Amino acid sequence: MARKRDAGWFWIVGLASLGGILVLPFLVLRISGFLGGPGIAFYDIPSHSMAPTVMMGDYIVAFANVYIGQVPPRGQAVVFKYPPDGKTDYIKRVIGLPGDRIQLRAGRLYINDQLMPRAPVDFAFDQSDYALAGLHVYRETLPNGANYLIAELGDDQQADNTAVFVVPDGHVFLLGDNRDHSNDSRMGTGVGYVPLALLRDKPLFICWSTDLKRAGMRIR
Repeated sequence: MARKRDAGWFWIVGLASLGGILVLPFLVLRISGFLGGPGIAFYDIPSHSMAPTVMMGDYIVAFANVYIGQVPPRGQAVVFKYPPDGKTDYIKRVIGLPGDRIQLRAGRLYINDQLMPRAPVDFAFDQSDYALAGLHVYRETLPNGANYLIAELGDDQQADNTAVFVVPDGHVFLLGDNRDHSNDSRMGTGVGYVPLALLRDKPLFICWSTDLKRAGMRIR
């Protein structure tokens, strides 16, 4: 999930949290002015479903309304409207495009019956946070070369073995990067296949975080 914030809220958080340091909000607004386009949106992240890419306590900047009705590149993180209510903002990653066959077998991702390679990554989570404890991190690579970090509790969890999902026309299949703690397209009564009309924003970077080391990180 992602909670949308307006620019005024962003300034308040920036001032209060960084003790009056104006560099980050200034840069964000300047980037918006230079690049033009559809505009800038701000979100805070209230869950770990996309860890380690974005995590609870992160505040992100996104290009707004760039994907409405469009097919994003495979591997792109997107903000979209939750299909059951059409209004709650969620953030997940585009894995399947229209016509694709998607399946997870023993925790491993298959696209059109091809196994997606992954390699272990040394990544230290806060083990005092029960939602992050015990997670293993991998870099997963898609057929178009897109790669990103995913987190796995193990390869034998509840949604690690699925049926084959055939993505309908006009829809995409989305997964959370925290594969064992994500409500995503594997859950037919939750996110399910996401209509292109509900896609919205392209996340860009973390503008601030309760973990200050994450501030400024690009979102891949």
